[in-house]
Parts: sequence; structure tokens; C-alpha cells
Amino acid sequence: MSPSVDAPIEIRPATVRDVSDMLKIINDYAAGQVMLARSPLALYENLRDFLVAERDGVILGCGALHVVWGDLAEIRSIAVLPDQKGKGLGLRLAKDLLDQAGLLLLPRVFAFTYSPGFFAKLGFHEVAHNELPHKVFGDCLSCPKFNACDEIAMLLELKPVQDTIHQTGPLSRGMPGLFQGPFPTKVEGQEGKQP
Repeated sequence: MSPSVDAPIEIRPATVRDVSDMLKIINDYAAGQVMLARSPLALYENLRDFLVAERDGVILGCGALHVVWGDLAEIRSIAVLPDQKGKGLGLRLAKDLLDQAGLLLLPRVFAFTYSPGFFAKLGFHEVAHNELPHKVFGDCLSCPKFNACDEIAMLLELKPVQDTIHQTGPLSRGMPGLFQGPFPTKVEGQEGKQP
């Protein structure tokens, strides 16, 4: 079915019936190395994170806001049909996701992206990957690009909100040298000793 260009675009929460269309849009971009691929399981398990843009029953795009911690969320999988690129639909989805972050009282939102200019338009700035340890230890460890990540980490500081759960513990600090591998190859003072 082809949507009418005069019909309004509705942005709404995704449903299970949208998953096949979302997978096609996301994974077509992934095939072109523009974003990371998603599996059906990943979409179904995180379905409540997703919004879709729909016109006349046709899914034109999608995006997700994934809560990572009490003061941090990630915008992920923003993608629109190729004929919708450059029309502001991706930005509209991103702004709706940022509005959701505000409603959830989240003071910071980040994205890992191959399109930093898109996120810069929304006020995001580039940060080092190791400034986002909750992302790295939550998702990146299972990524095939873990030791050679080429995505750009970007962060948006929203209005500070009181009474959020701040990052504490080992994941509250940046992890120097994280992308050289999760374990050191030598321990200082232990050179030449066999385990």
C-alpha cells in the first residue's frame, strides 16, 4: 500500500504488527553499513522503547529510547524509508523520543551513531566511548565491533533533574583503555611469571 502524501504522519508507540516493517527499514540501512543491524528478538524484547511514524497504515520510520540507568538513556535505531530522508521525519522522531526522556525525568541522553551531524542538530556533542560505561558493559561487549568500534558516541545534557539515581560503583567512571580489550595482557610486576 502506498501512503497518500496529503495524509498526516502520526507518531505513535510501536506494536508487534510493526516489527517486520521496522526490521526492513533498519536492516536495509545496516546492509549499507549506515547503522547496526537488529534482530527480530531485539525488537520484540525492546518493543516498548520504540515509536513509529505512520501515514495511511504505512510505517515510514522508527526510533527508540532505551533507559540505561537512573540518569541516562540511549536513542537508538532511528531510521526512515529512503524516500523520507531529508524531510525532517528522523528529527521529528528524535524530538519525540527526547520529550519522552523529559517525561521520564532523565537528565542525559546519548547515541552511538555513524551520523553525528544528525545528532548535532539536536544539541548532542561528541564524547569518548569510555564516558558511557553502562552502554559499553550492557551492549557493546556482545557487539562484533567491540574492539574496533567505529560508531561515534554523542551525549545531550538535558535539564538537570533532582532525585535521580546517580551512577555509582564501578560503572560510574570512565574506563581508560577499554577498547584495547576487557582484560590487561600484562600485570605490572608480574612480567615473565606464568599463572
